[in-house]
Amino acid sequence: MTKTLCELKKPLKKDTVEYLKKVRDATHACHKCGRAANDRRLLCKPIDLTNSPEA
Repeated sequence: MTKTLCELKKPLKKDTVEYLKKVRDATHACHKCGRAANDRRLLCKPIDLTNSPEA
């Protein structure tokens, strides 16, 4: 079972290349912890960044 990025304690220590592939050009962020990813399934409480209003 694959963990979400939110569950990883030290994501860069495991496999830097795979982690960077998952966060490059992020389209979603976790509402709970703030991590970002390019696939909503990688986050526990994803929010869509592409439809978010500009700050």
